[in-house]
Amino acid sequence: MDSGSNAASDLAEISVRGAQNSPGGPGLSDRDRTVRWLAASLSLTVGAVHFGYAPHHLAEDWAHGWFFMAIAAYQCLFAVLIVARPRRWLWASAIAVNSAIIATWLVSRTVGLPFGPEALRSESFSAPDIVSSVIEAVIIVLSIVALTVPAALERDSKDRISLRFAAFAIGTVAVVLGALMLTPTYTAAHEAAGHSHGAASTSGTTPCELSGPPVSPGQVATDAVGHSHRGPSPQVVISASEREQLATQQALARTVVAQYPTVAEAEAAGYRMSTPYVPCIGAHYTNMRLAIGFDPARPSELLFDGTAPTSKLVGLSYLVWHPGGAPDGFAGANDLWHQHNNNGGLCQKGGIVVGAEAMSEEDCKAIGGRKVALGDVWMLHDWIVPGWECSWGVFAGECPELGGRTGGSAWDDPAPGSVGAQLVGAK
Repeated sequence: MDSGSNAASDLAEISVRGAQNSPGGPGLSDRDRTVRWLAASLSLTVGAVHFGYAPHHLAEDWAHGWFFMAIAAYQCLFAVLIVARPRRWLWASAIAVNSAIIATWLVSRTVGLPFGPEALRSESFSAPDIVSSVIEAVIIVLSIVALTVPAALERDSKDRISLRFAAFAIGTVAVVLGALMLTPTYTAAHEAAGHSHGAASTSGTTPCELSGPPVSPGQVATDAVGHSHRGPSPQVVISASEREQLATQQALARTVVAQYPTVAEAEAAGYRMSTPYVPCIGAHYTNMRLAIGFDPARPSELLFDGTAPTSKLVGLSYLVWHPGGAPDGFAGANDLWHQHNNNGGLCQKGGIVVGAEAMSEEDCKAIGGRKVALGDVWMLHDWIVPGWECSWGVFAGECPELGGRTGGSAWDDPAPGSVGAQLVGAK
């Protein structure tokens, strides 16, 4: 009698374990259910975040937008299947897909993606993408546990209440954070600051835009959530005292305009050409002796509408060596300093920039140059020359009124193949 009961008990235990390990159905232990439900809630959260931001990215670029749609759809589908019909390949797919998403995010925030409208433009880290990546990392950890130690999940927990409370706490925190990322505080700022690249930020018909795309990520502005975009420099309100200080600083900066009206005067004072003329940002003439610190009345760079001795001054630029981050410049928070370190930096030859950051090291060497990353060097444009008060902002990375052709001047016809040249040809 007892032996029969023991045999029945053993058979029941084997049946339960078989059901747990069977590819045809979910595990029966509370550990297994808890892990699956936690992974599902986390995946649904990040899926909702990606769906929420997909329209903004679709407005920017169809590939970018559909990438968001695809990963959001996968994350929601995974959440349903891992609860209803769990499989080992589902856990494996979660590791692969979420790892790829995190890797893509890290590349976009460091060296920049090698394709799309913002190719090789690194973006700043922002709250929505950090939250999503942390949640995806937790999903990866849960998936690794499910695949590598399935035996641990087959046993019921000795303290079910603590297990479920921990899972509930983690899931609740993730859901709340995900919901916050979908509030107008983040989504509206994401679009209103210009990430959609729509008519609110650019017209598409300015001389700068008609000359072609930006040659450097440092030219373009950064919006409220850290994305690069072409258009007006974002502005924040400054205090009365900051405004007074800024007015004093800009008065000092304007004294430079009378000193160096043309390239000839700049060269006589020790400035040397560091870039040929480039649409949107002008020809740069640099005096490295002035790069040791920020002084409104002593800009280390002057910007001209060409490189002839008679070419006219269009703007100032402050190039400052400052380890540890951007220097304290003009009063207020609207002086957004930039760098040129993407993809190994600019291609330089004999102290002159001969290639943009997008140029490969091999192509740079082929023209006799070398890639140079200036890690501790920061730059800021100041468009205060009368007649060139550029409409995208006094500290904007680009001046939309500056068109022309690279290597020529602001008054040349756009280069063949540019938007401007196509429009001229259409007429």
